[in-house]
Amino acid sequence: MLNFVHHGLNSGKYYPIKLVKQKSQAKKLGRNTIFIITGIVVIVSAGGYYAYQSFIPVNVDYPVFLVPENILIKTGKTTDGHYAFAMQSSRGGKQVPRPGGMTSPTLNVSKGNLISVHIINEILNTDAEKSIHNFNIDEFNVHSKDLGYFESQSITFLADKPGEFIYHCTLHPEMKGVLSVK
Repeated sequence: MLNFVHHGLNSGKYYPIKLVKQKSQAKKLGRNTIFIITGIVVIVSAGGYYAYQSFIPVNVDYPVFLVPENILIKTGKTTDGHYAFAMQSSRGGKQVPRPGGMTSPTLNVSKGNLISVHIINEILNTDAEKSIHNFNIDEFNVHSKDLGYFESQSITFLADKPGEFIYHCTLHPEMKGVLSVK
């Protein structure tokens, strides 16, 4: 099939041109491209799932979008050599455990608050004894792993019921204190 195109304004000449049908060719995705896209989707999905899970406290089954109240707890020894928990201020000040009785501080929190407890074991290992401690609040499903020297763990829970609850170390019965939720 020939079509004629006019060239020039006043030349009056027409030249034949050949029209060619262009075939549309869809580019096929290569195997590597599909692999890369699939990898990106998996990574983004896993990251989204991890982010979603990080908003779920240990004692409820749904995400809680609140800013947590941070409580810093460290292990220590009282002046008479007993193990104890001590509260560490996030501003650098310290609260020293008192000897005898309930050596660990009372933790006061408000009902409905999201609480993030950060525990660190600062008791140095000795030749006679390896330093291992944990932190538990049974009523709120707060259970840390056994922490060796200078290991730490953070646990977030929702203070959803009022009352006084004991926190403790399962390995050392003298390490206990009171969580007061009002």
